[in-house]
Amino acid sequence: MAAPDSFEHALAAARVALPDVEVADAAIRAALDARGGALAHVADLLLALGCAAGQAAAVRRFDDLHVARIASWLAPIERDAAVIDEVRQRVRTRALVGDADRAPRIADYSARGPLGAWVRVIALREHANIHRDAARDPAGDGDDALVERATAAEPSPELAALRGRYLPLMSDAVRAALRALPPRDRTLMRLAYVDGLALDAIGRMYAVNKSTVSRWLAGARAQVVAATIAHVRAELHASEAEAESLLGLVRSSLELSLPGLL
Repeated sequence: MAAPDSFEHALAAARVALPDVEVADAAIRAALDARGGALAHVADLLLALGCAAGQAAAVRRFDDLHVARIASWLAPIERDAAVIDEVRQRVRTRALVGDADRAPRIADYSARGPLGAWVRVIALREHANIHRDAARDPAGDGDDALVERATAAEPSPELAALRGRYLPLMSDAVRAALRALPPRDRTLMRLAYVDGLALDAIGRMYAVNKSTVSRWLAGARAQVVAATIAHVRAELHASEAEAESLLGLVRSSLELSLPGLL
């Protein structure tokens, strides 16, 4: 166990470095002792505990201190800005998002080494995963879970016939629309529609409230639907009535309410 004076000194320095992150002294000391952590990393532990608790200030500091460094870590091996942005989103998801059965992974940070090194390992691993998945799936079918959500609803008999006729085209159109989304929006849709995370859980990850997450998701869904319908109409030279039927199919499948588009 750390000597009281040494711990108090390290904690005071951590408070100065992270004045807006609020974790009780006793909780920090208990976590340090339980993990066998080092006094040199008390500030990192304070930040990790704040992030694990979903504190918006802690998440912002995590972004500023660590997520912002991902581009420089990847610079020697990656020049594609979209891939780097995808790594950022994946790191935030891996580190900051938990569920009913598991706390966010950042709660496992041991404080035996720098938090930055812990984040860097995740970033490099996710970068490797992205390229591994691309090699396995050069056509970009990794969005199939979202595409399936977009085309698998139980429609009326009329829409069922329409779906049977145009399902391949619809799937291609939705997939293309998803690829065109910015990385953050694609991640949001995966978190909400594939992983089933609640809006407040996603909000904690991005240090925003759930109404902001809802607005972001609405914008992303609207882009997907608009791009899908534009693609289908262009391919089929569809009539207005057929286009409205297609829009109804996509809208119901994605659980959208888009009266403004109509």
